[in-house]
Amino acid sequence: MRLVPAYVERPSPLHAARAGVAACLCGALALTVGLYEHPLVLAGVIAAALGSGAVAGVGRETARSLILALPLALLVTLVNPLVYQGGETLLVRGGHVLGRRFDVTLEALAAGAFAGLRVAALIVAFGLLSATVDPDDLLRLFRRAGYRSALTASLAVRLVPVLARDATRMSDAARCRPRPPGRLAVARATLSGALDRAVDVAAALEVRGYARAGRLLSAKVPWSRHDVRIALAAAGIALLALAGKAAGAGAVEAYPRLELSLGPPELALVAGLLAVAVLPFAGPGARLGVGRA
Repeated sequence: MRLVPAYVERPSPLHAARAGVAACLCGALALTVGLYEHPLVLAGVIAAALGSGAVAGVGRETARSLILALPLALLVTLVNPLVYQGGETLLVRGGHVLGRRFDVTLEALAAGAFAGLRVAALIVAFGLLSATVDPDDLLRLFRRAGYRSALTASLAVRLVPVLARDATRMSDAARCRPRPPGRLAVARATLSGALDRAVDVAAALEVRGYARAGRLLSAKVPWSRHDVRIALAAAGIALLALAGKAAGAGAVEAYPRLELSLGPPELALVAGLLAVAVLPFAGPGARLGVGRA
């Protein structure tokens, strides 16, 4: 089981929408994470991303990104009260280590938990991006601005799984020998094979004329109904996040005393995020899947 979601084409509006529009939806969720520190709002972003992934057919893949984010969130939660002892509510009076006293306060622990939840929400948002947006289509958006950079990124995305497969095969072959070589030798052989493969790919691209290629002109494809649905949802999430921030919703004050606002504005913001995130998948038009008409 891979924790990092990989794109697989599915019959959903999010997959059928063009890459830039689908990325804007995930970017709107990431924008909400950047604007808010409130745990309820961050939990709403995670629920919105998981809900969008579930109705798009990639619920398991998006949930795996949450599993990947949990250890990082826990690490941030535990490290913050150790490096910063601000706050008025003392939980644990620690000892002295290297001349520094380590005390754990409720405020520092809560601030670490908020930061960890923020990291988890951001990873889930980008996990949804990885599972629903075609990386090749996303890289094509940058080929006019930087053709060679886009080509390099495309090759890197394609070659990483190939090199990982080569390393696995070399490791399996090494274990079949009477005296298996060390890990350093296997790593050296893998690196040498990667360099040889890179030289071969570069030579093949040069023969095909990629060295002299310039900016490409692509035909304009009209927007489909899925593009419009996803774009409206992305704009709705961004407007909700900005409006809530301007209205003072989701206010959090960790130091010197923990103050957390919890009322109708926060509940309305979370409900709005959830509703707008799954709205593009409602209706008979959304169930037609990959049709671009």
